[in-house]
Amino acid sequence: MYRHLTRWRLRWYASATGRVLMRHWQVFVLAGALVPGGMPVGKLLMGLSYPLLAALHGGHDVAWHWWRLVAIQGLALAWVMVQRRHIDGGAFMVYARSLPLSVNQRRRVDLSVLLPANSLLLVPVVALVVVAPTGLLGATSTPFLVATVCVMTGLVLLAELAALERQLAALFTFGLADALLSWSLSRPVDPASWLALGGAVLVGASFLVLRHPLQASLQTWIRRRVTQSPLGERRLFFFLSPAWRIQAQVLWVRHPGGTVLRTASVLALALVADWLMRKFAFDARALPTAILGMAAIALITSGLYRILQSAHRPVQPYLHALPLPKRFWALQDTAFVAAFGALPLAVLLAPMLIQLNASVDTTFALALAYFTLLALLRLPLVHGGRQAVLLGVILAGTWSGAAMAVVR
Repeated sequence: MYRHLTRWRLRWYASATGRVLMRHWQVFVLAGALVPGGMPVGKLLMGLSYPLLAALHGGHDVAWHWWRLVAIQGLALAWVMVQRRHIDGGAFMVYARSLPLSVNQRRRVDLSVLLPANSLLLVPVVALVVVAPTGLLGATSTPFLVATVCVMTGLVLLAELAALERQLAALFTFGLADALLSWSLSRPVDPASWLALGGAVLVGASFLVLRHPLQASLQTWIRRRVTQSPLGERRLFFFLSPAWRIQAQVLWVRHPGGTVLRTASVLALALVADWLMRKFAFDARALPTAILGMAAIALITSGLYRILQSAHRPVQPYLHALPLPKRFWALQDTAFVAAFGALPLAVLLAPMLIQLNASVDTTFALALAYFTLLALLRLPLVHGGRQAVLLGVILAGTWSGAAMAVVR
């Protein structure tokens, strides 16, 4: 049964992922063009393994290691949740769940599918394991480093499995395992560090054998919120106009994870751009940094156009029957996306206005150009079809180049 289920799940994953690759092949072509040619294999492996080596290198305190391990797991969870529909197995698993299969059988199949789903994220792990025995890492080339990499990889896979099963309470278990792993990394390699490493394995593996009482209460709370969603959403978005209330409910109810991830991404980009401008001491490089940050934020925010358009499409006959202007929803979508992108813009431009002593006219012109870019990005994102991503990147790149030329 394991062999048959794994074969069907992997076939579905390959088919669904292949359709996505064919639809967004431009992104992979652009990523491949950024890889420098002629790089020696040793330097390439060192470059790929460096992020993990920096996080797992000893000599720091527990908190320093812990938040980096949590960040790595968060990145892996985001990567898997984007592919959740492909990993779950599609409509076939609706039938398979009616079969008398044990939880352990389903979990073994899920872990078998998670390995190819994490193929890109496993590349740094494989690179570090390959480089470590060669002595290129110097004193850090120890069996403890390899064991730590294997333990961290196992914890990441188990955390992804918990996320797929909606076992939210289990994430606290993995946080405790990360704390033990961080403590083992914060001290010299000795029996105590090896014991802490084994403890991290046991705590993480307890997810497979222990029940989580908090999970039942969380599921009950979620079900209660779903059944009471109309009243709760009415209270949550009461201050919005009816059209914007519909759009906010589409993002909050239908795509909560993607909305939270998109919001965190644009705010993180704005904060990183502010940090870079401070590092540059707000010299001549500050304005180009702000412009590039605005272009990246606008490109990420413009993805909301496709979500809102997909929500409008099933109810187009009803919307056309309403006494509304012809371009009503197009204008409402544009205004809503502009309002969504206003917060990261304020985070990005406020330090520049205060520290750089930029004129109000320059700041206002940049803000107006940013909102113009957001409005123009609706065209390729909604009408671009398979070339939407490439056209959006070209438009954002052209806009940033033109804006840099003007401010200089």
